Amino acid sequence: MASFCKVSIMAFFLLASGAFLSSPALAFQAKEQDFSLASEPSSSSDQDIIPPALRHYLFQCLEKLGEECRPLFFARIFIGEKNEIPTSCCQNLVQMGDKCHTAITNAVISRPEFSGNATLFRTRSEETWTTCSRLVEIISPGPSA
Repeated sequence: MASFCKVSIMAFFLLASGAFLSSPALAFQAKEQDFSLASEPSSSSDQDIIPPALRHYLFQCLEKLGEECRPLFFARIFIGEKNEIPTSCCQNLVQMGDKCHTAITNAVISRPEFSGNATLFRTRSEETWTTCSRLVEIISPGPSA
């Protein structure tokens, strides 16, 4: 049963690049480069969808992260697996940027099935970002002063 749940969640994430981005139950707020999620509409008759600019931004983020890396990050952040993230995936994450990483995390957390553990997921997300950014800094340090 537990493995079925993990498989279901992994399948959700793999489909996230399309399915959750077109969900009418989600309401998003896009302001220039600040892509933060707004709360769910109060009326069930609201048919808000993600604005095209934010949808495009999230798709670009997911593309930069890479198809082979997405499930690894998802399992680590949203399932709590202590999986080893390959250096190449950490490089993709850091190159993608913290804003993209946060926007993707917030988009998943906005789903009802994940919103109950938002604090835990944000903590794991920040830990993952820190781990990867430190790793990337070690293997490719910036110019010395």
